[in-house]
Amino acid sequence: MDPHTLLGAASWIGRWTDPAHRVVRSIDSDEIAWIDPGEWLGQTFTAPGPFTAVCVDLVRDGEPQGRLELRDATGALASTAVEVGSFRWDRFAHYLELAEPVDPGDYQVRLTLDRGRVGWRTRTTAPEPGADDGVSPLPVRGVALRDGAEEPGTRAIGVETVPAPNPVFRAEFDVGASVREARLTAVGLGVGVFRINGRDVTEDVLEPAQTAYDRTVLHRTYDVTALLEPGRNTITAELGRGFFAARGANTWGWNLAPWHREPVLCAHLEHVDADGARHVVVSGPGWEAAAGPTVGDVLYTGEKVDGRVEPRWEPAVVVPPPGGRLREATAPPVRRTEVLSAQRRTTVGDTTVHDFGTILAGRVRCTVSGEPGAEVVVRYAEQFAEDDTVRCDNVLAAGESQVDRHVLGAGPVTWEPQFSYKGFRYVGVQVRGRAEVSEVRAVRLAATVAEAGSFVCDDETLSWIDAATARTFRNNLHGVPTDTPVYEKNGWTADAHLVAEAALHHYDLRDSLVKWLNDHVDARDATGVVPMIVPTPGWGREADPAWSASMVLIPWNLYWEHGGRALLERYADPVRGHTDRLLELSDGGLWRGDSWGDWLSPGHWHAPEGPEPTATMMLHRVTARTADICQALGVEGEAERYREAARRVAAAYHAAYFDERTGTYRSPGAGYRQSMNVMPLAFGAVPSSAVAEVGAGLVDDVERRTRGHLDCGAVAAKHLLPALDEVGSPDLAVTVATRPDRPGWGIWRRLGMDTLMESWDESARSHNHYFLGAASAWIQQRVGGLRSTSPGWRAFDVAPVEDERVTWADVHHTTPEGPAGVAWRRHEGTWELDVEVPEGSVATVRLPGHQPTRLTGGRHRLTRRAEVPEHVW
Repeated sequence: MDPHTLLGAASWIGRWTDPAHRVVRSIDSDEIAWIDPGEWLGQTFTAPGPFTAVCVDLVRDGEPQGRLELRDATGALASTAVEVGSFRWDRFAHYLELAEPVDPGDYQVRLTLDRGRVGWRTRTTAPEPGADDGVSPLPVRGVALRDGAEEPGTRAIGVETVPAPNPVFRAEFDVGASVREARLTAVGLGVGVFRINGRDVTEDVLEPAQTAYDRTVLHRTYDVTALLEPGRNTITAELGRGFFAARGANTWGWNLAPWHREPVLCAHLEHVDADGARHVVVSGPGWEAAAGPTVGDVLYTGEKVDGRVEPRWEPAVVVPPPGGRLREATAPPVRRTEVLSAQRRTTVGDTTVHDFGTILAGRVRCTVSGEPGAEVVVRYAEQFAEDDTVRCDNVLAAGESQVDRHVLGAGPVTWEPQFSYKGFRYVGVQVRGRAEVSEVRAVRLAATVAEAGSFVCDDETLSWIDAATARTFRNNLHGVPTDTPVYEKNGWTADAHLVAEAALHHYDLRDSLVKWLNDHVDARDATGVVPMIVPTPGWGREADPAWSASMVLIPWNLYWEHGGRALLERYADPVRGHTDRLLELSDGGLWRGDSWGDWLSPGHWHAPEGPEPTATMMLHRVTARTADICQALGVEGEAERYREAARRVAAAYHAAYFDERTGTYRSPGAGYRQSMNVMPLAFGAVPSSAVAEVGAGLVDDVERRTRGHLDCGAVAAKHLLPALDEVGSPDLAVTVATRPDRPGWGIWRRLGMDTLMESWDESARSHNHYFLGAASAWIQQRVGGLRSTSPGWRAFDVAPVEDERVTWADVHHTTPEGPAGVAWRRHEGTWELDVEVPEGSVATVRLPGHQPTRLTGGRHRLTRRAEVPEHVW
């Protein structure tokens, strides 16, 4: 169906935007222009307005070193290094940032090289000319250069001009004496705030959720009956940029996404009068548009509102649809869930620092009064900067990070930014001019997901890990499960697939994760491979089995949690397509391509053993789970094909890394690594004849070399505790989980944090990063003692760990069959258990030294003699 007509006769409309404020870009390419040291490549362009950055799309061969320069007729104006970095060699990841905007005019970007080999993506044919719709990016006008000589085509380049103010739209319509019902179906891209007669249509914020807008656009329908009044009514829409019209140069290239345009909207308002007559108001040429009071809206910076702005209305322009199919949003919306007062206030120079005592995602609300033109500057941060100021430095984005500004108009105002959110604990409020700021509050924004479970035990660290994981995950659930609400806001695929099992214990994530799986389907390339971030503007398309395993693992997690085959059937083809392509790209079962591997192991960015072992084991995991999915769907032939492929991957791993002398897996360059042994144990990939040796080697390494500490990164950390448990050392798993110092979770609790950090090291960038909390699934299942053993919780085990450091736990979960839970206590040599089993489910109680006990629906109290093992730590 034509997305233009899904909202009846409604048209997509925008505000005609001066070309001086639109992005100038050439993002397509059909070849790569290469240079060696001593050579240079260039591209000239005409900037229609002031600009702040220039982005280029480079590729490398080896480890190059060079420079990008911005030049005009007088010579070089600015330059930046081009060198090897973790994120820098992907689509449009290089940008040259300018300290101040540069004037309109003719310029040249030049790439020079001192070492290695670098290519610049280039389009050799001219794009088809088209009419200017008033909201789309502008083509690059200039020539490609090589060592001063012109070459055919245009280099891949983006010029980040100073953005236009966010638009606001309005329409007036008449309503009779009474209204029986009224509904508004609407979407504003990137973010829309709709009001009728000055009142908000909804409590939802940051709508719609982020998608690949050239594939899918989400909308909602709201009951607005109570907002209509007899006589003349006005509907208004204020639009923010979000990820659709993102601005500000950044490593990911969100400002150069293929769907990028200035903000646009589509709306359909329908009301029925007392006589049953139907009346419709739709967006179209009869609407008006104006530059709104939000005069700046930059993705990683924030918003600037000028209260002095008075709208100057003009006709809105009808524009082509954004390309994506319109779909009704079904995932829970983001709303204001809590308003917090500062626990402590201090003054640092001319700035008042507000400490809210907790890490959260949201924004500030405050009351501002004073003289027109005075400015209030609000800076957000999770931690103090090195000079003890509230400042957030983000090397992945140009300009200031996490800063909102308000310029006063007439009269006092309560101000809360509308189109963005930040991650923070501290807020610095600075006043420039004659103004006063009061009632500073932190507004928490969170997805309205239902709570589904709880866990607590007498060990404070174990309880803290589980609670902090849940808090951190929810702080990052804003349309997609993000990696950090500060530095990236990206839907990193590994972060979510690692923690999904643990998060599903706490929250009902069916609709949220199904929405994200739909984003996965939209994000696939022509071969079926899912990128590393979803959605993506084009960054991170390299295949990585360790990361984009989310395409396979999350459907399985949801199936195991909720039962029913419909979801597996829905995603079966994308699951198989992704897995098949990964297997095609592997080298005899081993993964030789790029991967993040066991990212952020203690003391390292990239794991010392390299990415191949972790990526290969995750290829095994993906393939084995694809076999499980096919088995659940009754496709036995396909299931056996994937089982055989998983066996080949396991055999290749064993042949490449198993050391017969020590009976362990080892890296030729890094020696023994916990991750290399944890993952094959956890995935059942170790030959049966070697399981005992590999398990003993892992226990020995944790006990002797790391003295009860983990020594692995995000991927293996999820599986370390279960692997220790499986080889007969659950007490050692408890030890690892409860160590009070680095590397481990206990140090974060000792530091007074209530969220998880990005890495085990003190220099961790993010304090709101959940993927290292994936191990809390083991805490829920073995310390709490509640573990599903069949899809949909039709059967589950009650099997708490036996360790004298944990003498009681209470864990409850809302299953598809009803509430399930266990409260257990062990004292004076006796187990006491209160077990709740939903009707329709069967629980099996498994205690050391006792025969399993089968329980049917209802509440049960059991008492058993305990066997407490001797503990060595």
